[in-house]
Amino acid sequence: MATNWFELLSAAISGGLVVKLLDYAYSEYRRRSEKSETAKALVNKHLDPILKASDELVGKLRSIASKDIFDIKIWPLSKKIEDKIPMTSILYLIGQFWSRIQILYMESVYVNLGSHSLGKKFLSFIKTLESRKIRILDRDLQRGIGELLIKRQGDQLRTWTYHEFVEDYISSEKTRLWFQPLISLLENINHTRDRQRLLVYGAIIHALIDTLDPKHMTTRKRPGWANKLTKNSRNDLRYRVFPLYLSFMTNPNKYYWI
Repeated sequence: MATNWFELLSAAISGGLVVKLLDYAYSEYRRRSEKSETAKALVNKHLDPILKASDELVGKLRSIASKDIFDIKIWPLSKKIEDKIPMTSILYLIGQFWSRIQILYMESVYVNLGSHSLGKKFLSFIKTLESRKIRILDRDLQRGIGELLIKRQGDQLRTWTYHEFVEDYISSEKTRLWFQPLISLLENINHTRDRQRLLVYGAIIHALIDTLDPKHMTTRKRPGWANKLTKNSRNDLRYRVFPLYLSFMTNPNKYYWI
């Protein structure tokens, strides 16, 4: 009889434990699913504007890559708006890209973007672009420039238009000060070191576009510019950048193979 009571008690305890374990497992599954869905919704909301900003920037960088000498006029004394376009255009496209990233960061403070597969890949690209040997400016400068171009409109955050940027850039010494390190890089764009830094940076953004928009529903499908990279730059992409940071890419040859 004692044995029967012991067996019944054991069954009740073990059964209760199983129920609790199943309940915990289900709750954890729901929690993770909800986090993933939240991350997915946030990535989907911001992916299109990020891709469009990326696409515009890659188009400009490909134009730079296609020319052995790229002429960017410096216009400290000119009052003609057309003289301001060559420099402000590329400043804006780079700033716009950083701004779109900052808006996503600001709206994802309490969301783990890495809990969704697309968000995880996106974060890998951003980590790559912000790494010491890839980034074209210090990370704090990049983020500061990105935040500078953010404007609040009601409950929404948006990036300045090009017109807004040029107007502010002309009138605001503080804005010009933020962009001065980037201008210094662009002034030396025809020197091998700075040119290669910019083109390698652009190659990573190009890979981001092809990975996150593989059917090019939002972006244009463009060929790479590996033939404009030095041997050192190609080897760095081939043997360090893609294997270390972007190992999920199955065919990165396009960005470093001549």
